[in-house]
Amino acid sequence: MSTNKETGSYYTPYDLVEFMVKYLKRQGQDFSNVLEPSAGDGRFISWLLPVSGHLKAIELFGNKVAEIRDKYTFQENLQVEQNDFIEYAMNSEEKYSLIIGNPPYINIKLMKKEELELAKEMCEEEGLRTSIMQNMWLAFVVGAMRLLEMEGSIFFVLPMEFLQVQYAEKLREHLEKKFNTIHIISFRKQIFSEIEQEVCLVYLTNRARSIPYILYEIYEDAISEKPVYINKIQKSKPLKKWSNAILSDEEINLLKDVSEEYEKVNMIGDTAPGIVTGGNKYFILTQEQVQEYECQEYTIPILQKSSFVNENTVIIDEHTMNGLQRRQKPMYLLDLADVQEVEMSARLLAYLNKIREEKTGDIRLIDRYKCANRSPWYGVPIVKKGGVIFFKRYHVLPRVYINRANIHTTDAGYHIRLKEGLDKDSVVFCFYNSLTLAQCEFQGRYYGGGVSELVPSEFKALPIPYSKIEREDIEKLDRMFREKNQVEEIVSFVNSKTLMLDMEENTIIDIENIRRKLVKRRL
Repeated sequence: MSTNKETGSYYTPYDLVEFMVKYLKRQGQDFSNVLEPSAGDGRFISWLLPVSGHLKAIELFGNKVAEIRDKYTFQENLQVEQNDFIEYAMNSEEKYSLIIGNPPYINIKLMKKEELELAKEMCEEEGLRTSIMQNMWLAFVVGAMRLLEMEGSIFFVLPMEFLQVQYAEKLREHLEKKFNTIHIISFRKQIFSEIEQEVCLVYLTNRARSIPYILYEIYEDAISEKPVYINKIQKSKPLKKWSNAILSDEEINLLKDVSEEYEKVNMIGDTAPGIVTGGNKYFILTQEQVQEYECQEYTIPILQKSSFVNENTVIIDEHTMNGLQRRQKPMYLLDLADVQEVEMSARLLAYLNKIREEKTGDIRLIDRYKCANRSPWYGVPIVKKGGVIFFKRYHVLPRVYINRANIHTTDAGYHIRLKEGLDKDSVVFCFYNSLTLAQCEFQGRYYGGGVSELVPSEFKALPIPYSKIEREDIEKLDRMFREKNQVEEIVSFVNSKTLMLDMEENTIIDIENIRRKLVKRRL
């Protein structure tokens, strides 16, 4: 696979190009007027030429255009044009029966100012918020919509994140309104093996007299002709996250209906992020640094990262914090908001004077937004702790902990300050049932390597079948985590103390199967 990080070019494997063209032929695609908007080295062209009435290839870079023209000198049905696709989409009157390709993946931070402004202008003209424009591939999707015939089709290689990230949610809604036929194709084997970028194929079209639907197909790899899994969504539209089209309408409805019977996390307490320091590596010290700067009396213990805590437990206690201290982890937050400089040791004052000039890029620490907008600049605001802590990113199971150490965290962690009368140990225990865990997968998103993420608003919306749990059961659950029991054993045990109190066994089995199906797509 050839790549060019500066241009966002990750050239499509030849077997995937072949897969896409063959797939379109099976769909009865109209190839009368085809556009390849990001031709690159021209690898789509050789497969498209034999089936296309007319094929236009657009490429930004002149050397690539010259190579394609040299290779296909006598192809009368091929037109190669050097152009910026966004500019072309904004100005062209041409309409196409098919637009196919692998758009460049360029993060907004690397896009040229004029490119970004034009892309945002295009979004506004299409009735979309400019905030969706976080990557160049989004601009290509929007641009392609402008150039389609009435019943034309788009078939793009897109990052898997498109199906689920929040910033693309409004675009997905827009596409559901614009196209009555949406196919999502993913692969069990990684397509781009040299980069950590999971991709999918997205096919968008309008079929006459067709009931709107989303089709989700999974193939073993790009040389497979038949899917190993296929599912069709019709009733559960619009679908907030297209990655959930792996579930049937019936499964989505079951998840929704059962969830409505339980309180949500936001009903059991207030949830808020931990402490925002404005520079963790400067304001959170190791024990050795605390001794060096003679500032023990001006520090409070803090948990900086979820990676500092063992996944195989549900309890953060003094044993946890002692372990961090033994491993010399930074775990002491400078609490200096009410401390005058004259009260500080000479060593601490020298340290503050040193770090204030430390730069990230061209910005000094003292000039960073958080530091510049508080007085004194080193006075980190301390927020309230909660009895339950959760970390938004996780691998196999969500990271939810009983805060027995009464510890602060940075904003990597979120704290639940429970309503009076609720037991923090029981809340964490009850979290690990099939329904809540299935909703974690349904509401969240996942990234390369199988890491899943829940933003606070999604976490707050999770149903939780809370009941008071006996201490011996809570200790058993923690023991099961520490002994690395199978996830299915842990969930089954929690189900027996929660869902089974008021739910039919067959319903619990169905929900557990949904959870496993959702987990399997990312692990």
